[in-house]
Amino acid sequence: MIHAADLYHTFFNIVDDSIFVVDAAAKTVVEANARAINTTGFQPEELRGLAFDRLFRPAKGVSVFPEPVDKGKRSSRDELLLVKKDGKIVRVNVSATWVEWNLTTYLFLIVRESDATLICASSAMENSVASWSEQKDFPAIIGQSEKIRDVCRLIGAVAKSDATVLVQGESGTGKEIIANAIHMHSHRGRGPFVKVNCAALTETLLESELFGHVKGAFTGAICDRCGRFKQADGGTILLDEIGSMSLTGQAKLLRVLQEHEFEPVGSSVTTPVNVRVVASTNVDLAKAANEGKFREDLYYRLNVFSIHLPPLRERKEDIFLLVQHFLGQHSRTLGTDIQTFAPQTHALLIEHDWPGNVRELENAIEHAIIVEKGPVILPSSLPMNLVKSRPARDVSGLSAEMGLREKLILLERQILLDTLLQAHGVKKNTAAMLGIDARNLPYLLRKHRLNSEFGHLSDN
Repeated sequence: MIHAADLYHTFFNIVDDSIFVVDAAAKTVVEANARAINTTGFQPEELRGLAFDRLFRPAKGVSVFPEPVDKGKRSSRDELLLVKKDGKIVRVNVSATWVEWNLTTYLFLIVRESDATLICASSAMENSVASWSEQKDFPAIIGQSEKIRDVCRLIGAVAKSDATVLVQGESGTGKEIIANAIHMHSHRGRGPFVKVNCAALTETLLESELFGHVKGAFTGAICDRCGRFKQADGGTILLDEIGSMSLTGQAKLLRVLQEHEFEPVGSSVTTPVNVRVVASTNVDLAKAANEGKFREDLYYRLNVFSIHLPPLRERKEDIFLLVQHFLGQHSRTLGTDIQTFAPQTHALLIEHDWPGNVRELENAIEHAIIVEKGPVILPSSLPMNLVKSRPARDVSGLSAEMGLREKLILLERQILLDTLLQAHGVKKNTAAMLGIDARNLPYLLRKHRLNSEFGHLSDN
């Protein structure tokens, strides 16, 4: 007589594809079949508990962890990079199914190597949109501006240590991506990377979420629950939007940072924990501490190493790379063949201040791809707020605080940009309309960084 468990185990291990079972909350592997063990080079005990982000990396987009469609139904197939134990990387197709069992959500991944051949880690990074010496290790960070290079230098410097990091920046700038890069390039990279959105949890729920609880600790606590700090043991925990945490919650967090131990809700047993903390916020914590809205001692404990992520309006030279990245990503997802955009469209993207930062830019590109019917994105396909926000151009519109030199440079840049638009990006015609020697135009383009920002320039 064949037992169901034996039949399941046999089927699980004779399937030709690699299969991984992942705890959706902790984002760690709980089981893998024989093919997965053989493919990755990890031993079974090494795979169990391995962070999803250590095993898989983005092939093209920013997001790695599959998003659920309908629980119990297979999601759309994603292309990811599978990182083997020896550091080699292979491109794979991943099909994901979300399953609820015994109050826990699991992700079943069927992983099949694509037709693409095995590639080394360095070449995978160099194929990233942003490929330059200081940034090639951070493929999810898109940009070439000096400010984003400075951020990458800071990541490289702090990742090697266990120091607590405070990532500050406006909403939508990509603070989670920075935190993940710090984790992946640290010695904890094989451990779990656990994220907690402090803004989404009430004060009572936050303590249970962070530290767990024991059965009977409160109404509805029908069993012991492992908290996020314990889930992150040996790895990194990201406390997102920590500025919204209550003062009571801050006091309990401070103890964990100082003593490296905690007590689950309803328990008197102290639990030691080995976790690196990365906190992120869009709030000025120094100001909040001065106003008594944030514990000063916790602020100094968190601010061991600070990384400020600049808003998109301060690194507009990165917009072209970001747009190209989002174009490719969402065109594939939406099943379109749009590969480029009109110069007028790009001019509008450059002029917009992007209060929502990179997240707003991505949403605008996705909106344009959905609306656009032709092969090139036109200004009319952008969200209406971008089209209407184009500023008037005259001297009176310049800030009174600007010096004469700054005003002249800004006006020269604007005249050059307007002329490029009228000439449809043709350099020869642009020079003729400006009344300058065509040999001087390349200098002006470099001076105002319009070679990369404008996107499409031609000699004739």
